[in-house]
Amino acid sequence: MRILAIDTATEACSAALWNDGTLSAHFEICPREHTQRILPLVQEVLTESGATLTELDALAFGRGPGS
Repeated sequence: MRILAIDTATEACSAALWNDGTLSAHFEICPREHTQRILPLVQEVLTESGATLTELDALAFGRGPGS
């Protein structure tokens, strides 16, 4: 099973991929730059694990602290 997780709810920006028992994760502190950094982080974990977006079984995300 391949699960992609992303979170941009705080000053940190992270992407992780669980790929059949192996975890690949990237994390950066990047206040106010999440929109520029999240897609490259997603691509990094996909490339590192040898997966593609079409091969994902699930997507998980942090909903954030709210308003």
